[in-house]
Amino acid sequence: MADKVIFRDLEVRTVLGNDSWERKKAQPLVITAEIHTSISSAGKSDKVTESVHYGIACKRVTAFAESNHGLQSLEAFAEGIARVSLEVTDRALAVYVFARKPRALLHAKYAGVEIYRTRKEVFGCWSDAPEDEEDSAQEAAPAAVERAAAVDAAGSLGSEDRILVKKLSLSTIIGVNLWERHYKQTVDLDLVLHTAKPAKGAVGAHDKVPRYRNFRTVVDAVTEVVEKTSYRTVEALATAVARTAIKQCKVPKITIRVEKPSALVFAACSAVEITRSIDDFAASAALASGAASRIT
Repeated sequence: MADKVIFRDLEVRTVLGNDSWERKKAQPLVITAEIHTSISSAGKSDKVTESVHYGIACKRVTAFAESNHGLQSLEAFAEGIARVSLEVTDRALAVYVFARKPRALLHAKYAGVEIYRTRKEVFGCWSDAPEDEEDSAQEAAPAAVERAAAVDAAGSLGSEDRILVKKLSLSTIIGVNLWERHYKQTVDLDLVLHTAKPAKGAVGAHDKVPRYRNFRTVVDAVTEVVEKTSYRTVEALATAVARTAIKQCKVPKITIRVEKPSALVFAACSAVEITRSIDDFAASAALASGAASRIT
């Protein structure tokens, strides 16, 4: 496993967004970064120069975030944070970035992005320094192990990025009890949009956000479905939300958690979490079509 140097919940002020209000006024963003490296030599020598200096990383990230970067999307902003973090030192092998915008949506806690980038993905190579032929044989094996650990540490983020909406609070008719059929209740939704990594890791490479990656578009569609329907079970509501995101908004894959805070007297909530992809609903449509043909 790769070692990590972490800074968590760094608050910055930046201009980010594509509407007129967002382009005029700086907004708060919160950044967490986990820089994957090896701290073995620093652990022995007690020298910060043999690790990734988190103080320098924080300063550079803050400088980038509060600069006139001209970016519009959270995705491109996170790419910029990843690049800046890896530029601190070539000891930085990979970085996990979680950037969230607390004031992005009126009825949600935040919208955010999670990405994982290796040094090779961003710069095209693992090190800028030329190899010393005498030392390369001795250093190649440990370096290869450290780089492999950094790649493996990505997990599912090795092949995808994630766009998150946390605690989207909406009102709907939900439940089987008589009173639940007459009065709307609050449900809290967490959405995770799973999207493929962009072809390039450069800043601004995917600053134009298509419909399936636009969290505002997805939230608007989900809100309409939740507030206009009256399901009896949370399971059916979660499935309807997934179907809307995938079929209407063209999201390739989504994870949805629906919490019902008023369901249990002695618990904070009851909840259902599902993950669905376009293949799940394609299979359902094929089964329905086959059943219909057998009936006719």
